[in-house]
Amino acid sequence: RALPERCFSTAFGHLAPITTTRNKMLATRALRPLASLTARRPLSQLVVSVVGPDRGGLVSSVTRAIAQHDGNVVESSSFSIGPVFSMAMLVEAGADQHAALTNAVQSAVPGHSVSAHEAEECVEAPAFAAALDVSCADGVGLIARVTEFVANEGLSLSKLETKTEGAPHGGTQLFSLSGVMLSKDRVNEAKLARGFKDLELEMGVNIDMCVYDDAEAVKMAA
Repeated sequence: RALPERCFSTAFGHLAPITTTRNKMLATRALRPLASLTARRPLSQLVVSVVGPDRGGLVSSVTRAIAQHDGNVVESSSFSIGPVFSMAMLVEAGADQHAALTNAVQSAVPGHSVSAHEAEECVEAPAFAAALDVSCADGVGLIARVTEFVANEGLSLSKLETKTEGAPHGGTQLFSLSGVMLSKDRVNEAKLARGFKDLELEMGVNIDMCVYDDAEAVKMAA
């Protein structure tokens, strides 16, 4: 972007024109990082995943390696299950830097599994999005049965979290599943609700579905 003819400063509590040669030089230097970023275009997005033993400083090591290759972490999610740590990041970087960036992350955490996949730059907003919550006594095959039903209805799960914990008064293990269902097509909500009701009776579980009506909420859910 061209340097404007005049710059303004608010250092003295009001807008004052910067007209000195020195200040123009300072303004030009301040814009150099922006020019450098422009020179590195085109940018593209990469999904980087790291899985391995949990330890202190792991996130720092990974993100430092990404930054050293001019990568910008746009979005990330991480969690630990038992002794295993898992992290997924959406990284924006130069299109010619993907391989070098992935290798740098692997070198930073040699004891972990690192994988990378190019991401689509523009993902179409879903036509349908709904939160799904399932709770019941723990049992074999619960996740498989619920997710099978979701898939058969033409829906995908963009987020899924499950856990098992002891009942407040002991004795029974309680299972819970939370997720977000998406579809690029319109969904017959009444039919879907009836299907979940039948599944409740079949499995002896409690199922709640909450449809996102607001367009912005749908985008956030995705």
